[in-house]
Amino acid sequence: MDAKIGVIGLGAAGSAALWRLAERGADVLGFEQYEAGHDRGSSHGYSRAFKEVTPQGPQESALSQRATGLWRQLEAESGESVLEMTGGLSIGRPDGSLITGLQRVSADTGLALEYLDAADLRRRFPQHLLAEGDIGVIDPMSGFLKPELAIRTEWQLAREKGARVIAGEVLEVIPTENSVRVVTAERTYEVETAIIAAGAWQNTLLPNLQLYLKPRRATLSWFRPKAGRDSAFAVGAFPVFTHEFGGQTGWGLPSFDKWGVKIGLDFTEGYEIGDPALNRPEVEAWELENVQAFVAATLPDLEPEPTYSRGCMITMTPDQEFSIGIPAEHPRLVVLSACSGRGFKMSAAVGDVGADLALTGSTTADISTFSPDRFIDTNNERDVFA
Repeated sequence: MDAKIGVIGLGAAGSAALWRLAERGADVLGFEQYEAGHDRGSSHGYSRAFKEVTPQGPQESALSQRATGLWRQLEAESGESVLEMTGGLSIGRPDGSLITGLQRVSADTGLALEYLDAADLRRRFPQHLLAEGDIGVIDPMSGFLKPELAIRTEWQLAREKGARVIAGEVLEVIPTENSVRVVTAERTYEVETAIIAAGAWQNTLLPNLQLYLKPRRATLSWFRPKAGRDSAFAVGAFPVFTHEFGGQTGWGLPSFDKWGVKIGLDFTEGYEIGDPALNRPEVEAWELENVQAFVAATLPDLEPEPTYSRGCMITMTPDQEFSIGIPAEHPRLVVLSACSGRGFKMSAAVGDVGADLALTGSTTADISTFSPDRFIDTNNERDVFA
């Protein structure tokens, strides 16, 4: 046996699982085909939004709250700064899914939110143009993470505590009654339990599980403030935001580095990626049309052309939820992705939950709606995604 636990895929969730397992003294072996904090998957882009109150529901909010303490622990143990709290602003109609989702989660969890009418919103955050009837919601426990730095730091701490990392592509994962075989080009490794956190590569490694995951294309873009407006978009003046506008949901983060203000759209309907290894880092002009239109309509003090754009991927479940748990058919496997495009913020907690499951077979976190088996009785993939 090469290790007690193997972690396959060391992106957001996998790197966190590696760290949390090593922290607990587990004999753990990680597998990653690229370098720490690489830009070939779904965990890059210099910044990722963080929020403790998520409109999707109390389970995700609970994971985000658990992640807050873990991010701070990562910082304390390493001396790095990976999470900066800026507050978070959500803008939309009172009856829209964004605002009603936040209200519901706040009521369920007791997490405090501040509500702004249109006049207050325009006075405090004049950077944003509003549609008729828009209101604002402020979540003080929001900010942004530095994903590449977070992943590199998790690797570093995990290795300092005894974790080992195998560089190279995993070709196959073979669960057996007594172990899991991890096949690479160089050799086959054997572990007692394997955490599969491969993101867009999850289907390739687990072809016999009915996960129905779809990797989709996404893009990340940065826009510079117009002349004289830099301070309006700096940390402290421009909180992390989400904005429902014109049938789309846009989001953004303040300017804190040379790239400018990061802006994106909900890419749950981005085109499907067949082979994730072939996803292009380059972004074509047609891919930027919608985000440029969103910037022009809602953030007029930003330059209309992005200064930099980069390709990315998100991996979706049919219900746009997470896939976390131990599949009934293979009790020596722990499924730890996908996250449907919004998982980095709570990835420290997802990794911690993965460590729970790998070590004990259970967790105190409520992951009841994230089971990887929830689509197992569906025989028609088209029906699953209907």
